[in-house]
Amino acid sequence: MKFGLLNVNKPASWTSRDVVNRIEHHTRGAKVGHGGTLDPLATGVLVICVGGATRLVPQIQSQSKTYVATFLWGKRSPSDDIDSEVEVVPDVSTVSDADLQSAIPQFVGLIRQVPSAFSAVKVNGQRAYKKARRGAPVEMPEREVEVEAITLLENTPESFRLEIRCGGGTYVRSIGRDLAQVCGSSAVMSALCRTRVGPFTLETAIDPETVHRRRLEEQLLCPLLAIPDYPRLTISDIDMQRILHGNPVFAEYPVHAVPVALSNPAGEFMAIGQYEPVTGRYWPKTVLCDRTLVGRSAEAAVAKPERGSPADGEDPVSE
Repeated sequence: MKFGLLNVNKPASWTSRDVVNRIEHHTRGAKVGHGGTLDPLATGVLVICVGGATRLVPQIQSQSKTYVATFLWGKRSPSDDIDSEVEVVPDVSTVSDADLQSAIPQFVGLIRQVPSAFSAVKVNGQRAYKKARRGAPVEMPEREVEVEAITLLENTPESFRLEIRCGGGTYVRSIGRDLAQVCGSSAVMSALCRTRVGPFTLETAIDPETVHRRRLEEQLLCPLLAIPDYPRLTISDIDMQRILHGNPVFAEYPVHAVPVALSNPAGEFMAIGQYEPVTGRYWPKTVLCDRTLVGRSAEAAVAKPERGSPADGEDPVSE
């Protein structure tokens, strides 16, 4: 089984694990993982890693993400969304566009937020939502996250809709909850769609129902898409064999202080290396596989994504 990435459009009601299980069924035993959880309520981009590409999960999770979220005014719930019992808050005033626009800048930049107890954040080694669902009290720690931009898309007396661009680990429903409180109201999230993870977009995502064994390897994207900003370096086949066996190689053209994507002369991405100035060598940091990657280049994957065959869908999120 070759290794690579899939850009999947997760359907509503599916868990992220459901998607992994669906792909795993067709991989003939290859390891499968995902690059950032989406709650069952959410839809949109879920990056699936197959084979050795599962070692790139941390790089995918750290990439910037974009969400479109809808919130219902005048309501609250233990989970800050409609997946738990929703309470109507009486006598809340209507929030104008101007009030919302005035409050939004408070939630842009490096901010501190408290995730819902019904989230995948670990508290004392256990996922918070597991304790919350048992009715056990959960004291959620405050955390710092980065929000790059928030755009108000719509505001009505019943609901408001935001586009949020943020870093990993950001809880979108917490932003809606806190924004409503600043405006003198309350709100729960009723819908969430992740439209982008780094270079992976909703427009190029495939339906998980279309994934099947006969075409899975054709649908795999080059793992270079997981590290679009890494410098790229081509090394000889002999040096690549050394890297794949955990040994360093001398660097003819050293790239200092940053990890580099190492490819063989055929242009196949095989490992991430780190330059060590003291020895003048690249050391293997992440080795994907000792087999060649057959598939599209990163550039071709972006330009002409494969959509699959119709024959055969808490970083905690960031939500």
